[in-house]
Amino acid sequence: MKHVLVVDNQISNCELLSKFLTKKNYTVATTTKGNHALQMLQQKKYDLILAEYSLPDTTGNIFFDEVQKINPTANMILMGKEVNLKNVVSLIQKGAKNFISKPLNPDELLDAIREAGNGTNYKSPIDSTPIQKAKDRPKAPERVTGKSKKARAIIEQVERVGPTNFTVIIQGETGTGKESLARLIHQKSMRKDGPFVAVDCGCLSRELAGSELFGHEKGAFTGAVFQKAGFFEQANGGTIFLDEIANLPMDIQIALLRALQEKVIRKIGGTKEISVDVRIIAATNENLSQKSETANFREDLYFRLCEYTLDVPSLRERPEDIPMFIDFFLEETSRELGRPKAKVCKEANALLEEYDWPGNIRELRNVIRRSTLFADSENIIRKDCLPSRISNYKNSLYGSDEPTDSKGFLSVTNKGDLKSTALKAESKRIMEVLEKVRYNKTKAAEVLNIHRKTLYVKLKLLNIPC
Repeated sequence: MKHVLVVDNQISNCELLSKFLTKKNYTVATTTKGNHALQMLQQKKYDLILAEYSLPDTTGNIFFDEVQKINPTANMILMGKEVNLKNVVSLIQKGAKNFISKPLNPDELLDAIREAGNGTNYKSPIDSTPIQKAKDRPKAPERVTGKSKKARAIIEQVERVGPTNFTVIIQGETGTGKESLARLIHQKSMRKDGPFVAVDCGCLSRELAGSELFGHEKGAFTGAVFQKAGFFEQANGGTIFLDEIANLPMDIQIALLRALQEKVIRKIGGTKEISVDVRIIAATNENLSQKSETANFREDLYFRLCEYTLDVPSLRERPEDIPMFIDFFLEETSRELGRPKAKVCKEANALLEEYDWPGNIRELRNVIRRSTLFADSENIIRKDCLPSRISNYKNSLYGSDEPTDSKGFLSVTNKGDLKSTALKAESKRIMEVLEKVRYNKTKAAEVLNIHRKTLYVKLKLLNIPC
């Protein structure tokens, strides 16, 4: 399978995929329009079509049907973000080879292409399992927060700051659920009946940020053919959530500071000041305190925002919460698909719990949604349903070419390379702590600042007697 047609609504994505696949010895053609792709297919045969589900001029279902008319044997892999799973299931049943969630993972993409080339595709068990009517099922919770000590501490802080009118900064890695916490704070406040307006500051261009946040008057600039209310006006009486606030341009930071201090805004091109009663919750994956010490973020704005700071732990810092999130997302996905909840086999569940989740809760949710589509005929998610980055996590972490003993456990050698040196140091430190606490695994995990399950995995992989 050498000739690939990439159909994506973003030119930048087309360019990135073209460069990546070309390096992997594929011949790649790209387009941003579904109709143009159909014209290209009539002129030339492609081995594989890698298509965005939501195209500007058509949908994935219509595009797939049209491709089938031109070339019934065409291999197609769909990709997208926040796509209705019922539509994806329908396309896979019709013959689509795979569906990949965005942002794309290179290894997962290559695996999907190879599988398509081998003539294999996943089959959904949706037709072989009885559908239980949603009205007969108990209502699912809107969110899950976890039961770990760190998760409980976060909820306690939300309960404390929620009823106040404090401005809050939520700090945490991407995908840790900062917006979910912001919504929870809003629901705990006296403003819960007011609007909650979420704004992704990373998507605001320098030219339009002021207009989006504060609105503009008719004729304020070219293209301003009518008056527009900004996000602050829309959030009046409620809460505005400014995600990735560190990305705001400096001039917008000045206007935001005034809105915070004086409770007034001024539309672009306007002369009248408008009073607004808005609570601000800001979120960032950067350290705003450090950034405010540079020229990239105003220090006075930081001090005005940080009436209360909430630090959200990453998922790898609270691995005991992973099973609860898995169960929650399985239930959420089953409701969306309108079928019984899938089960995760023991082997796949162990892999999910051992993976370090760099994309945190968002990545876990995407993996569960995708894996549910590929559950077997018994509606069970097995190891081969998981993305390769998870199923091969141990090998990628410790190196698949490392020597092992007769039981398959990792052997720490005397080689002088960096990997072996690091493994020896880790093994030595673990042994020191174990001896100090008289081989109490729970105490050793606490001293090493890792979860007890993680310690057992390391003991096994490093071939340390336990």
